[in-house]
Amino acid sequence: MADQGCRSICMGVSIHFPYFVETCRQEEEPRQGDTCFSQTQKADFRKYFSEAVLPAADCILSWLDAGESFSLSVSGLTIEQLTEDETAGSDVLAQVLQHRGVETLGQTYYRSVAGLFSKNDEFICQVSRHADLIEELAGRRPQVFESTEFVFNSALTDAVRTLGFQAIYSEGFDHLFSSMNPNYVYSCHNLPVFLRNCRLTDDISHRFHDRTWDRHPLTAEKYARWVAETPGDCIHLLLDAGIFSGAGSAGSSFKEFFCGLPEALHSRDVCTAFPSSLVRNPPQGELQLEDLGMCSDTVCTLTGIQNMHQQSAFWCLEDARDLITDRESWRRLQSTDHFTRMAIISGSCGRVAERRTSQEAYDYFSAYLRALARCEAACHAQIRSRLAAHALRCLPPDRAFHFHSGFRFTGYSAHSLKEFFRLLEFVPEDVFRFHQERGDFSHWITEVLGDTTLARDVAQCTGPGEAARVVRERVRELCHRLK
Repeated sequence: MADQGCRSICMGVSIHFPYFVETCRQEEEPRQGDTCFSQTQKADFRKYFSEAVLPAADCILSWLDAGESFSLSVSGLTIEQLTEDETAGSDVLAQVLQHRGVETLGQTYYRSVAGLFSKNDEFICQVSRHADLIEELAGRRPQVFESTEFVFNSALTDAVRTLGFQAIYSEGFDHLFSSMNPNYVYSCHNLPVFLRNCRLTDDISHRFHDRTWDRHPLTAEKYARWVAETPGDCIHLLLDAGIFSGAGSAGSSFKEFFCGLPEALHSRDVCTAFPSSLVRNPPQGELQLEDLGMCSDTVCTLTGIQNMHQQSAFWCLEDARDLITDRESWRRLQSTDHFTRMAIISGSCGRVAERRTSQEAYDYFSAYLRALARCEAACHAQIRSRLAAHALRCLPPDRAFHFHSGFRFTGYSAHSLKEFFRLLEFVPEDVFRFHQERGDFSHWITEVLGDTTLARDVAQCTGPGEAARVVRERVRELCHRLK
């Protein structure tokens, strides 16, 4: 029997605005209480709120007034900034959150990469904090957890279940469609998993304004027909609030399309539903969240980390948990947006793809490491061992160790002592010999990290494997001094 078209749809909007780092260089000595974040943060947030959130809220309320069900994903950082702002923004958001037709999704408070950390305590802390905040504002705790492209870790399902969630929302990219239909419920470690339909989501978020698209213009009636003809039980859509921004006729046409969708869907016998209402649907199969990795024309990644700059920044961020006593700054630096700005191409399901030059991506990476180093330096006075804090700290690119073959740069740089031993474990022998014979390793360790003991020991090593073991043991000793 042929698969029937979908008779229900879960429509949602995602609202998030992080604290971006200050991209202008700050050379003065950092002090406790100094900020490493953008000096225009408040003005930038107000612009985002007026140009994106308010239009999105108007459209959402039109759905709710029509008696439809709607899901909302809003980060703790966004709510925090609305609450601190002097405008009436928090009242607008509270009106939407408290509506009986809205189901709010759970997530990490900072929409962060904490789900990739080797320990899950930070992840649990942030998810709990976000759920508590939503319960305080909306009067009910979220029941479905939203997993971003930076939280593909099946081991977290037990923690998510323990925290009271009934299901996980994840992304269903086009490369999966040949093997599974994203419009059914699946299971990961016996926890229901809902997959967002990226193709239909991106028809709205990416292609609505694209006049070169062979299906332009997109109307509510046309879209409702596509939904009704798509096989499955339920289509999940989650749109970034940024796509509601726009001025003039373009913005008006989108609002007309979106607000006209409920009537068009009902004409096709398609109703709206809460994600949590689908948890009892029988799963079509078992999957691992890692299998849902993000793919593009040039890269397929399981964690959202696509390049070495993102990897270096992530390592430095995780290692900084013992060096930054200012927990709020450390957590703001965990937002996934920092890492997407380090990629030439970024963008996820329902979020317009962004393209940057390699220089722009590198500049943000450099600014991020400077911000992380600045936060660490501001906290050195509170660290038990200043020698250990100095040697283990994050280093901006101009202080990093850059591996060279003698003929060209290898493409690998160590921005911390921990990353240094990680890279030593696989650098070629000729690269190691080039630096060792020149005394580059011991000079960098002495002049930049201030660890003469380690510099002496490394100078005596005859191969990269031996050097990696020596540095790894020293790192273990220095970490112990921090406790």
